[in-house]
Amino acid sequence: MSKLVACKACKKEIAKGVKKCPSCGKDQRNWLMRHKILSTIGFIFLISFVSILGSGGEETATVTNSDTEGAQTQTAAAPEKQETVYKIGDVLTIDQLEVTVSVFEELDTIGDPDFFGKKASDGGTFAAIQYTLKNVSDEPVGMFSYPTVSLLDEKGTEYSADIDASSSYAVETEIDNSKILSDLNPDISVTDTAVYEVSKEKFAQGEWFIQVGNEKIKLK
Repeated sequence: MSKLVACKACKKEIAKGVKKCPSCGKDQRNWLMRHKILSTIGFIFLISFVSILGSGGEETATVTNSDTEGAQTQTAAAPEKQETVYKIGDVLTIDQLEVTVSVFEELDTIGDPDFFGKKASDGGTFAAIQYTLKNVSDEPVGMFSYPTVSLLDEKGTEYSADIDASSSYAVETEIDNSKILSDLNPDISVTDTAVYEVSKEKFAQGEWFIQVGNEKIKLK
């Protein structure tokens, strides 16, 4: 036989475990049982609050270096990416093209100065290069998509090509078959030339490079 207990409201005896009193209808369950959802939310909040209090005493570790003026936080610097420097003859893939600087010459004169040739200015010298462009994509490439080609000293100073000297060098070498108005079709290669006039004394010192797009090729 079920154990009898008194109703919380009318005090009449009712069976233990019933939800409501048969006489007065009073709900016999406690607050937690009547509000299970709120009870669950409250329990979760309580657990979270206790966890936060428990971790409040922890400190984030930092690497410090003490000196005569006090402790200084040391920040580990990310290693710098080492720049790749190519050499003459290396094949560079730049966007849709393969670029190869095949020849470098230092010249005082180009061709016959009296007949469409070019002589270096006083104290100057010519740095002349020949390079090949090959379209390795599946569609034509226009000249405006070609990478820029310039001379670079070790300080990063950029030198533009001498147009007159470059034209004379192209005639003298007879290897220039570059396209000016036409697109370069897939799998087709052309050879171009460029000549840069610089100080002869300065060119004899330090390192010099050809920069193709963002890539560097060491000349000397």
